[in-house]
Amino acid sequence: MPDSFYRSRTALVAGASAGIGADLARQLGAAGARVVLVARRERALDAVADAVRQAGGAAVVVAADLEPPGAAAALADRLDRAGETVDVLVNNAGFGIQAPLLDTDAG
Repeated sequence: MPDSFYRSRTALVAGASAGIGADLARQLGAAGARVVLVARRERALDAVADAVRQAGGAAVVVAADLEPPGAAAALADRLDRAGETVDVLVNNAGFGIQAPLLDTDAG
């Protein structure tokens, strides 16, 4: 999508404290997005927020662990109460299981 798509939009980046999430957050900021940065490490998020702002975007830091049941819903409630509307989701947080599909537990 062209950069103009992201102007005046809010993008939530989960797993934004390092790696791909941090890089995508900076790119979204450079494209003019307001970026909600979510990860567990607040200090690392603050550094990414500074980079997003330097790139021309706005940044909101939310230090949260999204693993526990209900954590994503609590984040959504928190953003709703703050009047934040998320237009773009980068769901970069999580982990993978290295096992044959039929040997894994869906829960």
